[in-house]
Amino acid sequence: MNFWIFAIALLVVPAVIVSWPLFTGPARDKITGLFIFLMIPLAGVLMYQSIGTPEAIGLPRVTATQQSNQQQTAHSEQQGQMDELVASLQQRMSENPDDPDGWIILGRSLKTMQRYAEAETALTNANRLVPDNPSIMVELAETMLFTSGKPEVSGEARQLIEAALEIDPTQQKALWIMGMASAQDGDETQAIAYWTRLQEQLDPSSGPYQAVTEQIQGAQARSGQPVSAAEVSSAAEKSVTAPAMINPATTKPAVTEPAAAGFGIPATITLGDGLGGAFPPNATLFIFIHPAGAAGMPLAVKRLAPQGFPMSLNFTDADLLQPGGSLQTFDLLDISARISMAGVANVASGDIQANRVTVNTKNVSAIALHLDQRVP
Repeated sequence: MNFWIFAIALLVVPAVIVSWPLFTGPARDKITGLFIFLMIPLAGVLMYQSIGTPEAIGLPRVTATQQSNQQQTAHSEQQGQMDELVASLQQRMSENPDDPDGWIILGRSLKTMQRYAEAETALTNANRLVPDNPSIMVELAETMLFTSGKPEVSGEARQLIEAALEIDPTQQKALWIMGMASAQDGDETQAIAYWTRLQEQLDPSSGPYQAVTEQIQGAQARSGQPVSAAEVSSAAEKSVTAPAMINPATTKPAVTEPAAAGFGIPATITLGDGLGGAFPPNATLFIFIHPAGAAGMPLAVKRLAPQGFPMSLNFTDADLLQPGGSLQTFDLLDISARISMAGVANVASGDIQANRVTVNTKNVSAIALHLDQRVP
């Protein structure tokens, strides 16, 4: 009701201004003035009824909490619909187990829902029905990594990926994972070879290209190989320093990565008192991003020289292990950091680690990772 009073008052003001001079004239002008005085507010109301949104007047005010609850309800409904579709597909596959396309769709859907063990079963069936298909083989191998709950690439997954690359040497996901596996084994030369083959297929202006370039530079630095000027120029924002006997207390100030356009998670990494000193030559700072509560193969990894604390970083989709995806696919992410004295991804005694921090991708704020725990 208050809306209509206010709206009519706004219309009456110009009506008075326009018609007032006519009221001072002869009778004929007064009649015209009265007509104008009445028609301007009436025309405004009728026009709003026709092209406005009158039904919005009676809507209650939505608070931030109510909006958040509505979004959560919508997300729950979408999740429920997805569960129903997957359940329906599972029922269909139990009735028609020789449909490879159905197994592929089911496996990928379950993997997206982080139901990795079920996804592995579905993709195993697809691989059985369509052997020697490199796409299915790599998809299955990647799912095995998530199911295992371990950061290293298993022997079975490695065999699948190597076999897929023999069939199709351009498989991008396979080249990426094999590069990571080689780096975990300490074979930086082989890792560089895999990532270089992948890099040659990517658009130099893309996020995946920058992510691969960063990994190549890190491997070159750890193995003592020179980094070319072209590579440094193409990824100037991704600083990777050659490992050496580093004293964090005396090194230069933090290396800061400017935030990329679009989604990003800003982070500050600090080192606990008494944990500095000279690190071994192969020491590497790993920052891992997992879906909240998940273990195993991470979604994204940064590998940096442990120097220049406090260190400021920005995590973007370019850091994903699987190029082309998005961190925003997951509502909650766990981010952890660890300095590996041996330069390997798996935890070892003597490493320095930080508590895991959970990030809400729908409401991102800067996080702090404090490396203050020595692994026994």
